[in-house]
Amino acid sequence: MRREPHGEDAEAFVMKPDQQVVSKLERGTVLDHLRAGAALRALRVLHLPADRTVTIGINLESPSLGRKDIIKIANYELTGDQAAKVALISPDATLAIIRKFKVTGKTKLKPPAAFKGLIKCPNPGCIVHEERVQGSFVVEQDDPVSVRCEYCERSIGADQFEFA
Repeated sequence: MRREPHGEDAEAFVMKPDQQVVSKLERGTVLDHLRAGAALRALRVLHLPADRTVTIGINLESPSLGRKDIIKIANYELTGDQAAKVALISPDATLAIIRKFKVTGKTKLKPPAAFKGLIKCPNPGCIVHEERVQGSFVVEQDDPVSVRCEYCERSIGADQFEFA
């Protein structure tokens, strides 16, 4: 069990306004402004290589959001499909590419207007289960995210997504 410092040692644990809680990345990807509570789900759907160093901040204070999550992935850049999955989980999250400790690219994520193969249709009667074809979806609403299967026409909310 961790003991909280007291007396003179307590001052060492007080964060100064200019201190970072997490160290900077030399190279990799930062997913910032994730909705509070979304980081673990996002991490699960990314299927990252096992040898990657990942730092997760959950329920951090944010001046613009109130609370947010953040994921830092060392030595890895997300694919387009991975970024799209994160956008479906947390619309308006920010993806930053880091090289030599500098942000070299920054994008505000948006759900794609239409996509194939990112999620599975939950309708057991949908043809995707019988014909083994990739699900094809159109985004009906961005926030909260809602999509429609192009085969069976079922509307699916973000809480029902089963990622492929």
